[in-house]
Amino acid sequence: MSGDSIYINVPVLARVEGEGALDLRIENRQISDVKLRLYEPPRYFEKFLQGRNYYDVPDTVARICGICPVAYQMSACHAIESIFGITVNPWIRAMRRLFYCGEWLQSHSLHIHLLAAPDFLGCNSVIEMSEHYGNEVRRGLKLQALGNELIAMFGARSVHPVGVRIGGFSRVPDKNQVVEILSRVTQAKQDAIELIHWLDRFELPQDNQDFVSVALHHDDEYPFNEGRLLSDNGLDIAIADFEQHFTEKQVAYSTALHCLLHGQPYLVGPLARINLNSEQLPEAVKAVMQTLQTVFPSKNMFHSMIARAIEIYYVLIEAEQLLSRFEVVDQPCMEVEVRAGTGYGCTEAPRGFLWHRYDMDARGCVSKAIIVPPTSQNQARIEQDIKTSLSRFGLDKEKHILQLHAEKVIRNYDPCISCATHFLTLNILRDGLAEKQVRKTSISALRNVDLSTTAIIGIGSPHSGDELGWQMIDQLLQYQSVLSLQRKGLSLFKLDRHGLSLIEQIKPYYSVIIIDALKSDEADHSFICIDGSRLSAAGRQISSHQAGVIDAISLLQSLPEKPPQLWLIGVSVIRAAYIERIINMLPTV
Repeated sequence: MSGDSIYINVPVLARVEGEGALDLRIENRQISDVKLRLYEPPRYFEKFLQGRNYYDVPDTVARICGICPVAYQMSACHAIESIFGITVNPWIRAMRRLFYCGEWLQSHSLHIHLLAAPDFLGCNSVIEMSEHYGNEVRRGLKLQALGNELIAMFGARSVHPVGVRIGGFSRVPDKNQVVEILSRVTQAKQDAIELIHWLDRFELPQDNQDFVSVALHHDDEYPFNEGRLLSDNGLDIAIADFEQHFTEKQVAYSTALHCLLHGQPYLVGPLARINLNSEQLPEAVKAVMQTLQTVFPSKNMFHSMIARAIEIYYVLIEAEQLLSRFEVVDQPCMEVEVRAGTGYGCTEAPRGFLWHRYDMDARGCVSKAIIVPPTSQNQARIEQDIKTSLSRFGLDKEKHILQLHAEKVIRNYDPCISCATHFLTLNILRDGLAEKQVRKTSISALRNVDLSTTAIIGIGSPHSGDELGWQMIDQLLQYQSVLSLQRKGLSLFKLDRHGLSLIEQIKPYYSVIIIDALKSDEADHSFICIDGSRLSAAGRQISSHQAGVIDAISLLQSLPEKPPQLWLIGVSVIRAAYIERIINMLPTV
């Protein structure tokens, strides 16, 4: 590259949660401008909360993030409980830590295997990575699924759980369920140890930088729900003093605020937590860390992936202990006495601490809410990291190489840009040409199959236009022929915001039909049916929030446990002819 200017624009960042872009300008062999643009529209959740009753808040804030709903619920609960003068009993406190263990386990596993690891193994996606590291991908998916089950044990579901209340939980888990999941948690500890050592062998960039780590700190335990805010440059404050030291500012090129500590960028997340809290880790975790070539505390942000794996091992140990001491109680929730006031909550989400402030009136309704998520706190640090890391990497490299390195830096932070609603957009490329005609389906597709291993799955969510998969299941259940097949073993069910759980739902079946809402630019594309074995995810990227249905199927096809017969149906409207077409795919009664 000569002394001329070079401009690098990444219009859509791949393998991050949500949508963002990067603008990078290099002049005279120096970076003159870095902008991490988060261009999704603001979602106004703080405004949505105003006027809501306290008991609505946990369910509402859970919708902010599909990966970190526990963090939003716990920070909100702590803040509002501090206003109402509630001190939860030891059982509720312990179960909240267990609840949080599930979130860290699923989020960290997802980020390591689906988003970050491909960067360091020369792969474009986890689908490509699974061809060479199939055992490691299966191990990661197993850990992620176990985390989801821990969340669902208290929340009734793993995405946007609904079992949390101000003062505790809605119900007590079943003792048999606890015993079963305890066994699996114990077995998973060895998987976590192997994961740590696998990542420790990666050839990570040697890129130490000068940054400030900030995290919660508790003298007696590794932080989840409680503690003071500490930094490695002398900060030590109560969470109520956050606004005296941290400030949020708007930048013209981003819809996300930048949060600064005394006017400077800082780091939150797993690396910051381990840098500040390694002494609070159990001896078993410390023993594994002593065997690594990676040394903590660390100033190399690329070590954050190993820090995530260490925290996976920690939460499995913590979950094992909490599950071992589990007791069934009569009252999983404390009584609530409504008061007016201001309260603060701060807990450690997988990506870093999440700070909430609520002003409540005498009726128990929110008059004002302030939420500071980890990504807005890390955004200024990410820009700083890109500038430093690329300068050390070498600005004379080709443009596409610089772009890839910049994306690698951003993905390493696991930024949670937004929570996108799943909606299937189906584009087919075959032999380099866009395929516009509707593919016809053989009506004998599922002939001569065992109904007990056959399923029809409707994918959807409550959002307008995205519930068509659910509605198709409802329509099918009105047909006598389908009900007759159901009595003989055919499974029909709906999935809410499927994500990677789709893979686990499919595995037990030999034959599967998946029905999803189809977003199509072509009016005649109201019904599309594709053989899963011919479905390609080339050019598509997996979101860290919810893997798309196409990507989930493509990932499944790379694993040995895939169903032999799998069909994907996309619909943009419900018509009797489409119902009949699906029925014709089934065995005759």
